[in-house]
Amino acid sequence: MSRIRLAAVVTTAALAVLATACTTGSPHSAASGTHAAALPAPTATSNTAPARAGLVVPRTYQQACAIESAVCLSSASGTIPAALHRPLHFPALRPGQHCPATPGHTVNTGQFGGIGLGTGPVRVLIANPGHLRQGTADLFRHTSAPPWLALKTLWYSMPAYQGPFVIRAKRLNGPGPVAMGEGPVIAPLVVPPGPTLNSGDGYRQAPGGLWVRAAGCYAWQVDGLTFSEIIVVHAVLR
Repeated sequence: MSRIRLAAVVTTAALAVLATACTTGSPHSAASGTHAAALPAPTATSNTAPARAGLVVPRTYQQACAIESAVCLSSASGTIPAALHRPLHFPALRPGQHCPATPGHTVNTGQFGGIGLGTGPVRVLIANPGHLRQGTADLFRHTSAPPWLALKTLWYSMPAYQGPFVIRAKRLNGPGPVAMGEGPVIAPLVVPPGPTLNSGDGYRQAPGGLWVRAAGCYAWQVDGLTFSEIIVVHAVLR
């Protein structure tokens, strides 16, 4: 697979679906949403705020794969492990406090390249322009799901970690809906264990996006079987 530079032009099939979603095509179903809430334990129904807002909250790998067609290699089965149901521990921001954006660093693999955020087993590349080394990214204004704005993202796990992970998101500097996925349709992003649709040299990839309604300070909580990490991005409009 040819190398790409996500900070400039997205060329891989892994991000092609989201690139189209942000420029052309029919709008995805957009929900008015609220902050992403804690991942619920597997039950027949869900009454969380994202679910009430119309965002999908997967309770099993099969449900996640049904909505994450660009992630799953095949339909996985089984419930999401209790270890991934950790309480949210997003940082609290006081009014006027500077966004504690996560610094970016250069990533070069045989599969992709660009500026990555995070230092744990699961990290993210952002395909938008901006000052990514300072953790600042320019939101795409024109998407197929207005009034949603978007950051194109490529989540990837390091080769040493092949287990499942769950990603939830929240705006830190005020209220506002947050969604993830190829369109603004899902609350937590769930990646089952094992290979993804786009895997190579041990790197598993989960393309998608962060969908918001306004510029601001946004954070992801990334939970795996043995870790939990916060990654923060300052999303701006220029």
